[in-house]
Amino acid sequence: MASPLARFRRTILATCCVPWHEDGSLAEEVFRRSVWLLAGRGLRDLYVFGTAGEGYAVTDSQFDAVVRAFADEARGAGVTPMVGVISLSLPTIIERIERAAGQGVREFQVSLPSWGTLNAAELQTFFREVCGRFPELHFLHYNLPRAGRILTPGEYARLVETHPNLVATKFGGADLRLIAEFLAKVPQLRHFYTELGFLHGSLIGEPGLLASGSVIDPQRARAFFDAGVARDTERLLALYDEIAAIRELMLVASEPELHIDGARDKLYSKLLDPQFPLRLLPPYQAPSDAAFERFRASMRERFPHWLADAARSGA
Repeated sequence: MASPLARFRRTILATCCVPWHEDGSLAEEVFRRSVWLLAGRGLRDLYVFGTAGEGYAVTDSQFDAVVRAFADEARGAGVTPMVGVISLSLPTIIERIERAAGQGVREFQVSLPSWGTLNAAELQTFFREVCGRFPELHFLHYNLPRAGRILTPGEYARLVETHPNLVATKFGGADLRLIAEFLAKVPQLRHFYTELGFLHGSLIGEPGLLASGSVIDPQRARAFFDAGVARDTERLLALYDEIAAIRELMLVASEPELHIDGARDKLYSKLLDPQFPLRLLPPYQAPSDAAFERFRASMRERFPHWLADAARSGA
């Protein structure tokens, strides 16, 4: 049963990576197909432009092209789109929110500007200028170390009193103390965790699932989520063991110097659609085709049942 306090639904959030042509333009046909592949397999809450979606690297024209295609496909598929906005510039963040809202987007994922770590007063200014400026929109805060600071449960507790449209958080860390404290001390917000955090958080609260490696088989991602909702510990642990092993296969297959999230997430995207290009926007290094082939071969050997969706899509 959902918490009566939570401002946002308990669900699975799944990222849509962005495929690029060599000239840096959007590979729109591939992108639209990738949205349909996830939506058609039961993932109803999709987002674009987190760190895996290279939201930190896009120009305004690239941002607008992706949002336009994403919002259009989401409407057609009947899913709820969320757009991430990452920038060192608060005015740029505001302008991008305005333009995406003009495309019908109502849910946003925001990160703190990270050129300099925000102090307490600057933190309040940021949320006032974003949440306060757009009371009709809903905001999820992406709480990550790249921003220079991890917001604490106490800071969130103060923010939710001021901003009723701050509805959720996203936290990919493995600090089990923080995972538990967010759930216990700020129940007004829906806290989304990647698979490890979701595993632990589901035993004590009602987190959402931020699908990472599990996204390669949306049906099993749903089974993992459902096991967490039901607190079916045996099923939850069994699926998590496979998800963790798949992540390890991906890391072993990848070049060790890769350090950008999207480099590895695109390996998952390419499992679902073999035409999905691995390239990242420059200067960041993408995984090689050889790395993908190593990963796919390992998956076929160890976890062929996770590739059923990929096989149906022609991989």
